[in-house]
Amino acid sequence: MFNGWGFDRKIFQDTDIVCHDIVSVYDYTDIKPEQFEFTKLYPEVKIAAWSYGVFIADFFSDFLFNVKKALAINGSTTPVDDIKGIPVRIFLATMQSFNAANREKFYLRIAGGLSAYRQIAEKLPDREVENQLAELEYLYKLSLKNRGNGLNWSIAVISTHDRIFPPANMKNAWGDKAVTVDGEHLPDFNGLLRLI
Repeated sequence: MFNGWGFDRKIFQDTDIVCHDIVSVYDYTDIKPEQFEFTKLYPEVKIAAWSYGVFIADFFSDFLFNVKKALAINGSTTPVDDIKGIPVRIFLATMQSFNAANREKFYLRIAGGLSAYRQIAEKLPDREVENQLAELEYLYKLSLKNRGNGLNWSIAVISTHDRIFPPANMKNAWGDKAVTVDGEHLPDFNGLLRLI
């Protein structure tokens, strides 16, 4: 499970998946391709990627082995893009103004408002603002580089009320692989993971 920017394993803490080994990938500031060598040990690997994790999984696809299915959730392989990702102006403004107060506003936006934010409070990451900003800056630089072959994505989920990756841009990015669900940027992972 490739996580979104700024998060950690806590966001998946109540995900109910049985009969599978689960690896949560997050904090991309120091990610190395050899970290994915373990995928060679499995006859079948399923990838679920959320938000900026979609880009990371796609970027490092040449180092992911035995992938049978791949599910993209509210993210794209071109994360900073006016047509198929987060509009460049909005992304750069987020990066340039990121601080503790703006981080809370970001959490409100991914949850879809104050009530939903309160419901996910215990799932919010144990990470410092400086660490999250360093990750965002690294992800931006990485998104400007050439990538590998990319994953053969099975399904791309688009939430109708996503306020991070605009749904119209996600439809442009995914075409006929797109499946639209009602919800916010932070989805019900339990329901969606059944798609793979």
